[in-house]
Amino acid sequence: MLMGITALMFSGLELEVLTSLDGMLRFMTVREILEDVGAAFIPMFCVAVGWWLCLMLFMKVVQVFGWEARDRESVFWRLGLTIPLIYFALELLNSTRLRISPHWHPGLFGWLWMAPLLVAFCVASICLPKLSALQRFCRTRLAPVAEVHIVLIAVVAIALIARGVRVFHDFAHPGRAVVASNSPDIYLLTIDALRAQDMSLYGYQRSTTPNLERFAQQAYTFDFFFANSNFTTPATTSIETGKLPWTHRVFQLGGFLRGQAQQETLAALLRQRGYYTASIASNPYASPIQHRTQDSYDAIEFPLPQSGNGLWNRYTDLVGLNTLHTLSYTMLKLLNAVRSYVGAVIWSDRYPSPAEPVFERTRTLVARQDISQPRFVWAHIFPPHDPYLPPLPYRGRFMPSSKLTHGYDFLSLRNESPPRGVSAEELRARYDENVAYADHVVGDFLEWLRQTGRLDHSIVIVSADHGESFEHGWFSHAGPYLYNGLIRIPLLIHLPGQKQGIRITQAAEQVDLLPTILELVGGQAPSWAEGTSLKPVLEGGHMPPRLLISMNLDPDSTFEPITRGSVAVIDDDFKYVGQLGTHEGSLFRYKTDLLEEQNLVESEPGIAARMKDLLARKLEEANARPIFQP
Repeated sequence: MLMGITALMFSGLELEVLTSLDGMLRFMTVREILEDVGAAFIPMFCVAVGWWLCLMLFMKVVQVFGWEARDRESVFWRLGLTIPLIYFALELLNSTRLRISPHWHPGLFGWLWMAPLLVAFCVASICLPKLSALQRFCRTRLAPVAEVHIVLIAVVAIALIARGVRVFHDFAHPGRAVVASNSPDIYLLTIDALRAQDMSLYGYQRSTTPNLERFAQQAYTFDFFFANSNFTTPATTSIETGKLPWTHRVFQLGGFLRGQAQQETLAALLRQRGYYTASIASNPYASPIQHRTQDSYDAIEFPLPQSGNGLWNRYTDLVGLNTLHTLSYTMLKLLNAVRSYVGAVIWSDRYPSPAEPVFERTRTLVARQDISQPRFVWAHIFPPHDPYLPPLPYRGRFMPSSKLTHGYDFLSLRNESPPRGVSAEELRARYDENVAYADHVVGDFLEWLRQTGRLDHSIVIVSADHGESFEHGWFSHAGPYLYNGLIRIPLLIHLPGQKQGIRITQAAEQVDLLPTILELVGGQAPSWAEGTSLKPVLEGGHMPPRLLISMNLDPDSTFEPITRGSVAVIDDDFKYVGQLGTHEGSLFRYKTDLLEEQNLVESEPGIAARMKDLLARKLEEANARPIFQP
């Protein structure tokens, strides 16, 4: 029985891998994929054994009720094989669908009528044959398949251990003895999926960010600050490296830095200047864990989600592999979907990754007495990222309705549509409540810095990784669009001793943060950094005209020249967005047309042609750089 269960589960996993193979090959080598596949067999085998043990327990229970041995054995075998067969059949159906009609998506209602048919077919396939025939099939056909895979698991486990692969654990090294330094502490606070348009700090009608408004009274506030991508991994990699996505070549959610680029980070440069460097992030895709830059940090902490996914994330995060991503989003997607649904039902009232643990750990780290060095702490919080489910008293502040009040209400949120029965404005109201929650927690931490006297002696930067969309028929983030809602984000910079707030109208971008921070502490940006220091602007000066760039290159391969995706080039007045590989483009006056409803390509053909040409030249320069080859 166990061998039959194992064979069906492993076969389903292999179908799932084949379905996702083309996508993984865009950012992983064949060897890396094989290593992750080998690692994926281990939790799948644990699931198979767990199901078998549940069956054994069930048989012990029904024995008490006097079931005959023959009936118990029949139920044991038929029930035991039906569930794994359904999993295998689902993966077979999905892989067949992708081969025959890759652009067809059945949607919720499609699966609602297909799933009962599939279950009925599997039940009939298991229940119609005689028990002896079923047992013989398991023994002669399925058992050899399982045995081969079990041997493979053992070989892979030994190989990974020999290679030094291990489960990641939070760490915080002791401070180093350094000569007394007057360098200020640096706090980089990034807020996930926070768009500037929904912040009262930037003129939004709802009072979503009163704490950041107070902080802005003693900080520089940039009115037009742009993310270099519209989702977390490439955007935060640009913050960390000072390089544009087409240079650091992290294009996908599961992408990561390679080779020498793993050492070329802001944290590594600050470490060389005597800083104690720390990252505390509740989104792993904003963390050195995913970026593969752990060596640049003295401390890395990952507060786990407060749901059933917490333990899964902890034990699938293997150093040296990409399993934190692949075991949830490419190889064990069905298992991940089940976990998500179960978690959303059991913990339906709870936001999965609250912000408080991030700042609790940050306070603990900052208050340590054994660290005499100046500190660089990058704290990244998950809210207001979906699900937009803030705690009380923020839930219901802008929409006193029973809609979207449970975690499972957000499971049907898609880029193309809000949850069923919910309007874009209702979804946005819940998002705004989550923004208010994030503002409160960040404000508490800023107030702690002030009360402990640290604020006056520190550089404090508040920003985001990307924005969020509720317009143009597009929701959440990522995807081919680069509208203001997706890439215009906040930037506030407080300098030591600053008591007055100043607004900056000159546009800037995420790659500017690395050279700015280095120059503020007396350093100089390295040759590989692509941003421009904002220090002259903070001192009242102006920067020469330049192009800012944002992009989504998810369709491209890390290992090949860039030919697809979306790229925006932005000057002081206009934003031009080109769809690579097509002749499509759009032009906006992004400062006055904040919602970008007026495409000026036809009314301003000269400007559109000029910016399109600038984009083509920038892309040509990017493709001329050496590309990592597996």
